[in-house]
Amino acid sequence: MEITCLLENNTTDPQLAAAHGLSFFIRTGTRSILFDMGPDQKFADNAKHLGVDLSKTDIAVLSHGHYDHGGGIPQFQTINDKAAIIMTRGAIEGRYYARYKNNEPRYIGLDTDAIDKSRCRFIGADLALSEDLTIITDFSKKGFIPQGNSDLLRQQEDGKLIEDEFSHELALLIVEDGTSVLFTGCAHSGMGNMIDTVLTRTGRGHIDHVIGGFHLYNRITRVTEPDSRLDILVDELSSHSGTTYYTGHCTGPDAPAYMSRKMTRPINVFATGTRLEL
Repeated sequence: MEITCLLENNTTDPQLAAAHGLSFFIRTGTRSILFDMGPDQKFADNAKHLGVDLSKTDIAVLSHGHYDHGGGIPQFQTINDKAAIIMTRGAIEGRYYARYKNNEPRYIGLDTDAIDKSRCRFIGADLALSEDLTIITDFSKKGFIPQGNSDLLRQQEDGKLIEDEFSHELALLIVEDGTSVLFTGCAHSGMGNMIDTVLTRTGRGHIDHVIGGFHLYNRITRVTEPDSRLDILVDELSSHSGTTYYTGHCTGPDAPAYMSRKMTRPINVFATGTRLEL
């Protein structure tokens, strides 16, 4: 399995654009998959520079309905005229906001008018696309939940803004040649909760690699989750002793190093241009 980070907040190459967002291109032995599309066209520009032909992508998956993961959907639909984009219905129908320093909410959802919804495949439950490709949603919330979620809001039908429960979030599990890889966007549901849900639903005893953001950093206040809370997540992730973690985007600059010092296996950090062969 070959994985290329098309977009992240940082970059490994000055010729590649960085932006607050996330996008991965995944090539397995049988298909190519785009997981998230960043905030705009930058992921596509980077793909061209990296020699990734997005027009041949078989499937696209959107992790949740925030602009930094799905803002590039219109660009992808222009490049690729066949691939469906799999997402929860809430990702495109929901209205999502973030509370900023002045406590004024700012819209952070998708530009739905720019998206060809006829090419979106909406799911309301787990979906097994094949023996090696499963999409999971509706995660347990019994463990660590990022405290930054309290500033992320969902608009109700009456217009009132309430804390988002992230029912529109999903994860992608790929299993190839005995190696399992779980992709998440921001793990708003809590990375430990998401792993436990995937293991329970699929009947698997182990996931080899987990790749995605952990949402441990508030980029408005520039504050990382306190150490006492990071320790809770460390305990949850450490309980999966054979799992290797790769993170970036909303995890922030400080949490990976702190957590790595507490874990048997260090947490790896990815950036725009990172390539992995798993």
